[in-house]
Amino acid sequence: MGLQTISKGQILHKAGNDSVSTIEVLVKGKIKVYDQYSQIILGVGGLIGLSETPEKEYSYTYEALEDCAVYSYPYNSDEDVRFVIQSNPKIASILSSQASDSVYQFFNAYDKLYDDALAEYEKIKSDYADYPVLCIKAGETPITFEKIDLLIPPERTDKISNWEFNMIKSMKEQEINLKKFFYPLNIDICIGVVMLALERCRLIVDASRFIVAYRKQLKRNTTDFTTTMKMINGKLENMASSDSEGGSSDIVIVNALSTIISYSKVDPEIAAKFEDRIHKFKANDNRYDSADEARSLRRKLSSSFYDVFKGAFLHSLEDNDIPIELKMFFMFGFVDEELAGDKNTRILCNMARAYVPDPEGNVLLLYEWLKKVYTLEVEPSRNEFDQDWPTYLREQKATGNLNQAQIDAMTDDPLSRLEFEINNLFSLGNRMTFGRISSFVPVFDSMNVLRPLDMAYITASKINEFYSYIRNIDYGVFCRQALYSNPEIGITQLFYAEDVTPYMILMPNIGSRASLWQEIEGKKRSTKARMLVSIFNTENTEECMIKLFGEFRWEMCKTEQGVHWNDVTDPSLTSMYCDYLQFFKKNSSLSPEVKEKLKLDLKKFSNNYKNVFIADYLAYVKYESAGSPRLNKVSREILFTFCPFSKDIRDAIAENPQYRDLINHLASHNSNLSKPLLNLKNKLIRDGIQVPEVLSGQIEYLESR
Repeated sequence: MGLQTISKGQILHKAGNDSVSTIEVLVKGKIKVYDQYSQIILGVGGLIGLSETPEKEYSYTYEALEDCAVYSYPYNSDEDVRFVIQSNPKIASILSSQASDSVYQFFNAYDKLYDDALAEYEKIKSDYADYPVLCIKAGETPITFEKIDLLIPPERTDKISNWEFNMIKSMKEQEINLKKFFYPLNIDICIGVVMLALERCRLIVDASRFIVAYRKQLKRNTTDFTTTMKMINGKLENMASSDSEGGSSDIVIVNALSTIISYSKVDPEIAAKFEDRIHKFKANDNRYDSADEARSLRRKLSSSFYDVFKGAFLHSLEDNDIPIELKMFFMFGFVDEELAGDKNTRILCNMARAYVPDPEGNVLLLYEWLKKVYTLEVEPSRNEFDQDWPTYLREQKATGNLNQAQIDAMTDDPLSRLEFEINNLFSLGNRMTFGRISSFVPVFDSMNVLRPLDMAYITASKINEFYSYIRNIDYGVFCRQALYSNPEIGITQLFYAEDVTPYMILMPNIGSRASLWQEIEGKKRSTKARMLVSIFNTENTEECMIKLFGEFRWEMCKTEQGVHWNDVTDPSLTSMYCDYLQFFKKNSSLSPEVKEKLKLDLKKFSNNYKNVFIADYLAYVKYESAGSPRLNKVSREILFTFCPFSKDIRDAIAENPQYRDLINHLASHNSNLSKPLLNLKNKLIRDGIQVPEVLSGQIEYLESR
């Protein structure tokens, strides 16, 4: 014990080097208490070492900010802190006040430490989300950083309550009054305040250690990615500098049209027509005019395009090194660098170079989809008359266009299947997703670039994010009822919800629509839906996707219900919605204002019930799920009954009177459904039988709904 002077800049204790054996009272000057990430400042009356633990190494470094003097006391246990206060009754109020101030500063330092860690995490995740697009711009091929996918945000400690911080904050604000009127009342008050401060400081130090460890681990896990991002950003800066100085990219596309036509190996007559039509189209400044001549040219150009595409596609199947011009042709409908423009050509080239297929196989380029059809991996899609491949062949036989021998030869013939797919899903779906049917052309044209390409570009990761987004709200959107049976373990019939992720086919155009081509394959309800969207989407992609999922909900219900899809005696999403819209004028649950709005909505959508539903589904998913009411009582009830929100959403809106009864009813319904399943699961466990994944999954599904 004794007085000690410390010069400005001198280290009193160093983190990790010195062991705690003393506690000091600062009687002159200021001391900075810091570690790698945070710091606080102690003034006169501050207790140096209050946050430390005796006989352990110092967690913080203590440095004099000016010439200081401290009075040292032995520090072997917490009882020694109490002794320090009792030994200094005249300055006990100051010691108490400074102890409270230390806690206040430690709280703030911890808050900043947490906020900084969270900001680092969010920056990494944000950069990782932008990474594929930046790779495209830089002409690099994106790779997967698994450690980034597994990152979780930092967690706050549950040992420090908000009320404690609010109390300490209030004590800081009332510091003068406390020193004058409260602390002097009794020495035991001062001892209590200091001892509580000691306890809080240690908790904050422990909590801070977790955040520090998190930040260090975060840095280790993201080093490779941050290095890659620096390289890409550096390359982009060089490219921007080169562009501003009039330099040119190392990517050179010249005479792309000739390369594509030559590669396609089509008949010279077809090649000449296609080339001539492209040149005429490019030369016409009014090429999207509604005049007959312009419309005729667009129609003829489309016809030639698909002939060239088929030829190029067939050639590419034998080519292990497809030219970049052809990759751009297959992905984007690119045919001519002048038609696309230099800047767009460079961007498309980078995108084609950087393209990586969806590892899950759910999001496919149109080119990749045609390969699956050609190799008999999937059946061709339905045609414009809603006929699948076998039905189409049977219809051709019935009309006398084909005989049985021809049908047998064509059924598994790759070329016949390919032509069917190109003539139907490709040519019709391309026009449909383009959005402006009367002015459609399948070739990439800079005149159609209404939104920056990197922003409009639809990637597999974006689509998979939308799949996750919709499942987080409308949990059962892609679920169909399936049957499981295993008599050997006593399960004769178990109906369960099978989640089937749809195919999303990226059409090679710049368009404004997403479309459901078919909800199932053939008659099999367990097969994937086929959805189409432009690879460059010019509209609000979120709303496009929600509308698409709403359309799927409607069409899937019609398929499952069959002829009863609009029969209200067999309640379903479609039958209840049709009944609601057909008889809304007689519905006493609807106010006159709501009825008038419905009347206008039906007129707006040409009395198409499906389109009214899709608009309501958009409002339901985007706004109602966020607690912002948009629907009337009847439509809300139907939607929630057949498209219930996920449990997280329900918990968030549980107190909303518009949903309270609906949520309670659903909880009761799901509980009744899950009880026999839980009983069955418990019986299997008691009998030592492994519980089938289907049973566990269905129980989890009912609990999550």
